[in-house]
Amino acid sequence: MNSQSSYIPIQTLEITASYNAARYAYATSLFAAASAGSTADAQTCCEDWCVADAVEHATLVMNMVDNIDGETTNDSTGIDPLTLAQKHAEWSISRWDQQSLAKPIQTPFGEMTVDDFLGIIWIDTLTHTWDITDASGLDHGIPQVMAEEAHNLMTSREEVMRGPGRFNPAVETNSDDAVDRFIAFTGRTSVRGSLNA
Repeated sequence: MNSQSSYIPIQTLEITASYNAARYAYATSLFAAASAGSTADAQTCCEDWCVADAVEHATLVMNMVDNIDGETTNDSTGIDPLTLAQKHAEWSISRWDQQSLAKPIQTPFGEMTVDDFLGIIWIDTLTHTWDITDASGLDHGIPQVMAEEAHNLMTSREEVMRGPGRFNPAVETNSDDAVDRFIAFTGRTSVRGSLNA
């Protein structure tokens, strides 16, 4: 496991089959906790999206992730988005093993293994965790090290991660906070004016 993984609960690291899977599982757990305490009708920094819209979108992405290898056994039919967020947090901990993680798949970012895909897509979940907590006035709970990892990964893959339906151009910030820097890099500005833009 990665030496920076100390923010991920040890039980998650022990159960998951790779660091990417552990990080995705931890991101889904942060999202589920944020969703449970969120204010559904609060406006997020995403234009035309309230918290309920962001939760629905993020759980649709989680469904896509769960089905990416065509071998899911989880049934999300008829589950409301808030409950579904919690279900995905539970499912993602033991969803993949070494064999399934090594499977090559087609993703929105091109062909790669399931493990490599999980190593990218967790950023979407983490970003929407911030969106809904920012809108709802909640503590996002995102560890500084995790935000640094997200920022570094986005920097290295910026070309494929920006554009319509993805991330907007970065906004300026002079904040020393790793979460603020990551969120600014995603092109977001707090609805509460907390980022030092």
